[in-house]
Amino acid sequence: MSWALRHGRLLWCLAILLAIPAGFRTANLYLHLRSDLEELLPKSAPSVQALDELRARVPGLQFLGVIVDTGSADRMAAGERFLDDLAARVRQYPKELVRRVRIGFAEERDFLEQHLPLYLETSDLETIRERLDDRVRYEYSKGTGMLLDEDEQPPSLDFSDIERKYEKRYGDDAKLEGGRFSNRTLHLSLMLVEVGAFQTGTSQARELLERVQKDIANLGGLDKYAKGMRLGFTGDVPISVEELSALVVDLTFSSILVVLAVVLVLLLFYRWLRSVVALFAPLAVGALLAFAISSLPPFGITELNSNTAFLGSIIIGNGINFGIILLARYVEARRSGTPIEESLAIGLAGTRVGTLSAALAAAVAYASLVAMQFRGFRQFGIIGGLGMVACWVVTFLLMPSLVAWLDGGKLTVRKEPSGFYRPMSALANVVASRPGVFLLVATGITALALVEVRRFGAGQLEYDFSRLRRADTWKDGEGYWGKRMDTLLGRYVTPTVILADTPAQARGIAEKLQKASSEPPLSNMVAQIQTAEEVLPPLQEEKLQVVAGIRRKLTPRIRAEISEGWRKKIDRTLGDESLRPIGAADVPDGLWTGLREIDGTVGRVVLVYPRPSEALWHGPEVANFVGALRKVVGSVPGPNGKAARVAGGPPLTADILQSMSQDGPLASMLALLGVIVTVLLLFRMSIATPFVIGSLVVGVLWMLATTTALGVKINFINLIAFPITFGIGVDYAVNVMGRYLQDGRNDVTAAIRATGGAVGLCSLTTIIGYSSLLVAQNRGLFLFGLVAVLGEVTCLTTAVAMLPAALLVYQRRRDRRAAALREGNA
Repeated sequence: MSWALRHGRLLWCLAILLAIPAGFRTANLYLHLRSDLEELLPKSAPSVQALDELRARVPGLQFLGVIVDTGSADRMAAGERFLDDLAARVRQYPKELVRRVRIGFAEERDFLEQHLPLYLETSDLETIRERLDDRVRYEYSKGTGMLLDEDEQPPSLDFSDIERKYEKRYGDDAKLEGGRFSNRTLHLSLMLVEVGAFQTGTSQARELLERVQKDIANLGGLDKYAKGMRLGFTGDVPISVEELSALVVDLTFSSILVVLAVVLVLLLFYRWLRSVVALFAPLAVGALLAFAISSLPPFGITELNSNTAFLGSIIIGNGINFGIILLARYVEARRSGTPIEESLAIGLAGTRVGTLSAALAAAVAYASLVAMQFRGFRQFGIIGGLGMVACWVVTFLLMPSLVAWLDGGKLTVRKEPSGFYRPMSALANVVASRPGVFLLVATGITALALVEVRRFGAGQLEYDFSRLRRADTWKDGEGYWGKRMDTLLGRYVTPTVILADTPAQARGIAEKLQKASSEPPLSNMVAQIQTAEEVLPPLQEEKLQVVAGIRRKLTPRIRAEISEGWRKKIDRTLGDESLRPIGAADVPDGLWTGLREIDGTVGRVVLVYPRPSEALWHGPEVANFVGALRKVVGSVPGPNGKAARVAGGPPLTADILQSMSQDGPLASMLALLGVIVTVLLLFRMSIATPFVIGSLVVGVLWMLATTTALGVKINFINLIAFPITFGIGVDYAVNVMGRYLQDGRNDVTAAIRATGGAVGLCSLTTIIGYSSLLVAQNRGLFLFGLVAVLGEVTCLTTAVAMLPAALLVYQRRRDRRAAALREGNA
C-alpha cells in the first residue's frame, strides 16, 4: 500500500499513457460492431466457411426491397409510377453498390415465352408431339369422314400437367400482374434492388438504404403521387441496418443509463461526491485495457458482435465491485476517526483477499466460455475474463493514491451509517433473532425449486428465432414488410445456395433434390430449385429438331381443321419459326442471378428457394431442412470425394442451434467446476468452503427455477447468463464469508452489517448493468438481461440471508457442543 501511495503519480501517468491507445483500440472495436449471425459461430463452422466461399464465387444474392402499399386498387398506377421514378434514380448508383434494379419480370417472361420449346425437356416435347399427332389424326379423320365412331371424344390437347411442372421450376407468377411485381388485390407493388457484392457487414447496406431514402425525399415522397399510400423496406439490406441500428441505440441508451444510475447509488451510499471519481477513474482504465488487450495477439478480437456489444456496461457493473468493497472499508475506518494512510491500510488488508477471490472466480467463469467453439461465447469469455482481472489490478494499484488525494483530510467523518448500512443492520438483527426460521424457509424454497427445475427440458429452449429480433420489426419494420413481400412473390428472394465443384456434380445434386423435394421435410420447405440448365437449356439442337418435325405435320390443311383456340396454343408452344439455339449472352441478366459466378463460370451452383413459412424461423424445422440438403449434397461427391457446400441463412441457424446445444451445457459445467476449484484453492477446505459453494448452488438453483416458472426460454444469447452468474454470484458469498473469517468467526451479524451493505451495493451496480438490457429493443438481449438480473437477486439473497442463517445455526450448535463438553470435563 505504501508503495502504491509513494508512486501514485508515476502509476497514474503510466495509466493515462496506456489508456489513450487503449481508448482508440476500444473505439475501433465498437466501430466494427456486427449484428450478423455468422459472427457468433467459429470460422471453422461449415456454414461460415460456405458463406466465405459464396462471397468469393457468387456476386449479388442480397436484396433491398422497396414495397408500396397503395391502400386500394385505384392507386396502383400512382404507386407503380413512384417506383418507376425511383428505379430510374437507383439505376444510376455505382455498380459496386447496385448490380440490378427490377420492378417486374416482363423481360424474363417474354424471353422464356419466345424460347419456350428450348426450355422444355425433350421428353415433354415428345409428349406434346404425341398429343398433337393424336389430335391431327382425329381432325383429319373427322374432316375426311373416316372417323369410325362419330361419338368418339377428340384427343385432349390439355398441357396443364406440363405447365404445372414448369411453373414449379420457374416460379408461379399468377399473383403478379402486367409483368410487374404488383398485385391489385393485395394493393402491393415492389421494386427489387440487387446489391453489388455479397457482404455481411452493414456499411454497404447502410449507404444503399440512406441513398434510396434521400432519393425518395427528393421525389417528394409518396404523398406527391397519391395520398394514403404506405412505404416499407424489406430484404437483407434493411434487416442488417435495422438490427444494427437497434443494437447501437440500445448500447448508447444502456451505457448512459448505467453510468447515471451507478453514480446515483454511489452518492446515496457513500454520501461523498468524490467517491464517484475515486471509483470510476480506475474502472475506466481497467475496462479500456481489457478491450484493448483482447484486440491484440493471441486473442485478436477485431470486432464486437451482438453478444459482446454490451460487455462495456457489464464490465462496469461488475468491475466496480472491487473498488466498492475497498472504498467501503476505507470509509468505515475514516468514519471511526482513523487517519487516511491507516484507513487505506485497513481497507487494503481487509479486502484484498476477498476481492481477489471474487475477481478470480468471476474471471474463471468468463474464461470457461473461451473453451467453446461458439464465437459469441468465446469473445464474451475473453473480454469478460480480462475485464475482471484488469479491473481488480487497476483498482488496487491506482485507487489508494487517488483516494488519498481526493480525501486530503477533508472527508467529513459521519457517525451515522451510510447507504445500505441501516437495511443491512436490520436484516442482520432479524437473521440473528430467527436463523432457524430463515434456514427453514430457504430449505422450503429450495425444495420447491427442485420440483420446478424437474420441468426443465428441451421445451425450455428457445427455438423460434423470430422472437430474438427487435420487438417492433413485426409491427412496422422489416419483419412486417418482409411477410408482405413474401406473400406477393410466393417465395423468398434470397435462396439457400449449394456450391458444387463441377457442373456434373451440380446436375447430380439438382436431380436428387428434385426427387427429395416431393417428400418431407423438403416438400414443405422448398418452393423452387434452380440450376444453370434452367437458364441455358441443354440439347437445344435436338429439341429444335423435334419442334421442326411437329411443324412439318401441321400443314395448312391440317391447321385449317383445328380450331383457332387450339392453333394459338400450339403456336405458343412451338414458338416462332425463326427460333434458334441461344447462348449465355442471349439470356437476360435477371435469369442468371446467383447462377453465374464472378469469374463467369456457370453450371456449378444450385439455388434452393425456400417457401415462405413460419417454419424458417423455427429452429428444429430449419435444422431438418438443412440436414436434408446436406444429406443430398453429401450423396453426390465431387472431385476427390469432396462434398458441395450449403450456404445461406438457414445453415447458419442450424449450426448455431447445434453449437448452442453442445457448448451451452459444457460452458455452464466448466464455469461451475472452475468456480468450485477456485473456492477450494482460496479457502483450502476450511469451514467456509461448503457454505460458500452451497450458497452459490442454491442461488443458481433458485434462478433456474424462477426462469422456468416465469416461462423464460433459454436462447443462444441469454444462455451465457448461467456460467457468468456462477462467477459473479459467488462474489457476494466470498466477501461475506471473508469478513466473518477475518473477524475471528465470532460475529456473523457484524459481517452482514459491515460487508452486507457494500455487497448489496455491488449487486445493485451489477443489476443496474444487466437491467440496462431490459430496455433493449433486441429481444435476445432483453432476455439475457432478465435472466442475469434474476441470478443476481437470488445469489445476493442466499449470500446475505441464507448463508448467515446457516452460519448462525452452525455456530450456535458448535457453541452448545463446546459448552456441553466443558461441563462434562468439569
